[in-house]
Amino acid sequence: MKRPFRVVLTLLAIILVAAPLSVVITMLLFPFWSWFEASVGIESVGHSGPAEWCYAVVFLLLVAGVALTLLARQRGR
Repeated sequence: MKRPFRVVLTLLAIILVAAPLSVVITMLLFPFWSWFEASVGIESVGHSGPAEWCYAVVFLLLVAGVALTLLARQRGR
């Protein structure tokens, strides 16, 4: 019973840390999102900043990256 509880707490901690961090990273990537919109044609920058999907992409990449890194480290032990 300890292990599933620990996994859930770890995932919750990753999500709680990744949420504000993804907002900051998305804003710092504003030039990238502008370039992406100009190159691909998918609207990614509006008058008030990056589109919602940009925040979601960065958030999902952060959560997946940290979770996979922790999983790889755990498997290596």
